[in-house]
Amino acid sequence: MNVLVADIGGTKIAAGFSDGSGRINCRVEVKSASHDAEAMFESLHTAFFDVLNQGKITYEEIDVISLGVPGVVDAANGVAVFQNNLPWRNFPLANRLRSAFPNASIIMDNDVYMAAFGEWKAQMLEKETFAYVTISTGISGCILHEGKFIRGRGLAGEVGFSVMEDKDEVQTLESLASGPAMEAKARRVFGDPTMTTKKLMELYEELDPKAAIVVQQAAKYIARGLHQLFTVLDPHVIVVGGGVINNQPQFLKLIQKELEHLSDNPIQKGMSTRLKPSHYKGDAGLQGALHCALEKNREYQK
Repeated sequence: MNVLVADIGGTKIAAGFSDGSGRINCRVEVKSASHDAEAMFESLHTAFFDVLNQGKITYEEIDVISLGVPGVVDAANGVAVFQNNLPWRNFPLANRLRSAFPNASIIMDNDVYMAAFGEWKAQMLEKETFAYVTISTGISGCILHEGKFIRGRGLAGEVGFSVMEDKDEVQTLESLASGPAMEAKARRVFGDPTMTTKKLMELYEELDPKAAIVVQQAAKYIARGLHQLFTVLDPHVIVVGGGVINNQPQFLKLIQKELEHLSDNPIQKGMSTRLKPSHYKGDAGLQGALHCALEKNREYQK
């Protein structure tokens, strides 16, 4: 089974090819042309074209295309309904891809759901309750129970919307502890309009006291959001990924420490040990899309 996978984002598209073995054999990244719907689709097409060239595979040989798309996705009908960081509005993505790949079935879902599925597979869970939280440009989450997504009306697991403070205005976890939120606060603290989240983390590793203030406060907020998930769902595992976390193991340890402080009830003892780093890191979306394709194929063969 030949599979094309893609993790679509507002700044870049990662794409890959697998022969169905469970490994991604070829992988490319292209910039997202997020100024226009058709240009964005051409970015995806270019990514797939580059992958096919690498693998010396033709369009007709592709059996499955599996995609992670941000925002609201109509997975059943293959429509990219609404994306904050993309120009697609009710864009018939599956139909457009079928025009180029006549023999391929199309699988689509929200990008965080795809990443969550990949991380769930990496944990080798079966009957357990599992949650995945990504901390990056935004903060989002997804829940699986016994390998099935818990979607609610569509926003289940969206811990980024959790209210952390309510003073003059509502402050959510995402508005206080996402990458851009940390960056904005660091710029105020340092008085430096060029400060980035990456530089902030570097200064934190160097024990800079100003950086410690910003990072520790963000860790406290994130720990509170995770504590809500643990308290309501009592999941066996929560995996935390995303750009802010993946390359910062010390930040995750700080979050675990803050979580311990919140878990003073004896029945919640050991909660922080159920918090795990991402296995696939930046490739979680691609791996999840591949695992989803392989799972669908197994179900079809039964």
